[in-house]
Amino acid sequence: MITLHQWKERSKVKILDEKGLTLVEVLAVLAITAIVLPVIYGVFHTGINLYNKIQVEGQLRDDADYAVSMMMNSFNSIPFDYATTDDGRIDLVDAEQTAITENTKDNSTFYTYSKEEIDPKITNTRSIEFVENTVDGKEIQSVSIDGNIMEGNGDYSASSLKLRCSDTDRNDRSKCLHGIIEVNFTIHNARIERPLTLESRFGF
Repeated sequence: MITLHQWKERSKVKILDEKGLTLVEVLAVLAITAIVLPVIYGVFHTGINLYNKIQVEGQLRDDADYAVSMMMNSFNSIPFDYATTDDGRIDLVDAEQTAITENTKDNSTFYTYSKEEIDPKITNTRSIEFVENTVDGKEIQSVSIDGNIMEGNGDYSASSLKLRCSDTDRNDRSKCLHGIIEVNFTIHNARIERPLTLESRFGF
């Protein structure tokens, strides 16, 4: 049996709690937070920028690889007789055709063939060059193959095409029969600080 005195002792409520943070502890937490948060933000910001840079450079590399593949395709897919270069542009010229002549001798028929020049008015010429292009209201340089401008996110300003000829026509030294194409890409993009530079070579 609990007496009235015992019940009063047990039912006393502690209304004063001395547990809590001192002013020094609060200031210490604020100081540590002020140091740590900028570091975390800096690491996060740097990571985002690096990711964007890698992503953009990867896309620009893919565009450049595709451009070189299309250039090589122009040299290999359709026959041409010689290549010429003028003001950074490379022309692939199909200036000859095969003529077949029917001959009859001793009651037998045979055929001979020979090369003859095509009328200059209908000569087939394909061009590879860098041309001015407007993308999103901005003037940039793009790759053009046979008059078709290739789409891409890069500005090819300061890029160049060079023809290193190893075998020329005997009658006209400007006509290159065999050689090497040097492609020097300098690709600008607003999302990277420095232009991406790439080089490629292929022969014909």
